[in-house]
Amino acid sequence: MEKLKIMENLDVIKPEEIIEIADKEGKNFTKIKTNQIRNFFAAVLSIKNKVQSMDKFDFEEIKTDILLLKPKIAYAAGRKNNVKPFKEFIDRLVDALTKSTNKEKATQNFFNIIESVVAYHKFYGGRDN
Repeated sequence: MEKLKIMENLDVIKPEEIIEIADKEGKNFTKIKTNQIRNFFAAVLSIKNKVQSMDKFDFEEIKTDILLLKPKIAYAAGRKNNVKPFKEFIDRLVDALTKSTNKEKATQNFFNIIESVVAYHKFYGGRDN
């Protein structure tokens, strides 16, 4: 699948590819309630804030937080079947980040992809209830 290939290496992904992924995935996730996306996004923003407060980027300081996003979204997917595609997407994204060579660039792209997916989810009318 094309999006899997694009997401194999987050440190070399282009901004145009980020937008392409986010647009497709944001549209795919419209059956997911906005609050479910928002709860997950809050965890991502917490990690992003941790990165922004670092004097010098150190992936090891956020690695556990990044990896723990997988069980966090798995819990939501276990409660609601419609979250499973989002869980699969996040799993691929976390794996791509951890496999990337340039962790700092890959982490920034990771945040950009998630933020963009959330924006497109809202744009395409993600469920409020």
